[in-house]
Amino acid sequence: MRNKFKMMTVAITIFMMITVLAGCGTSSKSVKGESFDGGNIEVFVPEGWKAFHGPDTFDDYEEGYDPNIVNIGKGVELEVELFSKPMVNIHYSGDKSLIMPTKEIYEDGKDLEDIKTGDYTWKGFTGLSIGYPIAILFTEFDDKQIQVSITLENGDSKISLEDEDVLAILEGIKIK
Repeated sequence: MRNKFKMMTVAITIFMMITVLAGCGTSSKSVKGESFDGGNIEVFVPEGWKAFHGPDTFDDYEEGYDPNIVNIGKGVELEVELFSKPMVNIHYSGDKSLIMPTKEIYEDGKDLEDIKTGDYTWKGFTGLSIGYPIAILFTEFDDKQIQVSITLENGDSKISLEDEDVLAILEGIKIK
């Protein structure tokens, strides 16, 4: 009877440890935030981040902004702060073709293993752009492409591709 009790205690302990450890993964489902309508794309913006429409550089869009670009900054309130904080720039090709990104134009470019989030598998690389660590990710589907440029470190703030917030942003990109 005593051995059965010990074995049952050990079994329950192991089960609880597995349950607890399973919850320690990098699931982005626990990240709180809200959706941002960028026009042709919708993105998930975690709490503590803020999204902005892409600039209408060539005055091509009646909306006054580029509906294929969204910029999301961590810890920013004003758009100008995007240049001093970690940032995620999302660019959807829409009806235009985008130039395939290449690590050769960046200092210390290194290929990444594919990253699978939600509907997409991202290919990409890391490197330095003007001394700042970056990651460039891209995915293709139906003759379309999404490119994501991530400034991993800027000022005193840092993010990584393993951060739940970053994974939630990647997973939350939806084409309309």
